[in-house]
Amino acid sequence: MIASTTAADLIEALRTIVRTGRGARQAALFGDLPGASVTTLVALDRHGEQRMGELAERLCVDPSVVSRQVATLARSGFVARRPDPVDGRAQLLGITDAGRDAIARYRGEWIGWVAQALEDWDDDDAHHLVVSLHRLADDLRQTAPAPSRPTLPHPTTPAAR
Repeated sequence: MIASTTAADLIEALRTIVRTGRGARQAALFGDLPGASVTTLVALDRHGEQRMGELAERLCVDPSVVSRQVATLARSGFVARRPDPVDGRAQLLGITDAGRDAIARYRGEWIGWVAQALEDWDDDDAHHLVVSLHRLADDLRQTAPAPSRPTLPHPTTPAAR
């Protein structure tokens, strides 16, 4: 078991990494794709065609958020919509070749940035960090708390006044 101070230091280091990535994205260092759009495209690329609700659930966001992202991505030609053959009222969303090309460019730019930042690192050290980060991500996923839901009073219990 690690010390609580070590856990706190780790959280702060991860926050710094996330803030640095956000700052780089906002500084327009990485093409014309907003980060959330990349996440949406990657989900479509990895998991194939899917309905809007499934995509929202996969990304852990409200369907209205995905709807706005998909509308922008479709206008840019990165996402295509087609009727769901099982339910014609619904649509399936899929990534286009242009969307795959955009992801490849985006990833290439990020890889170049990270490689430049770590140019003084030994490859073994970087590999050990990658292994440790994957282990951390797996352990965090396995112990993640369930989303909290508001507790409603039981119908037979009088409401508190």
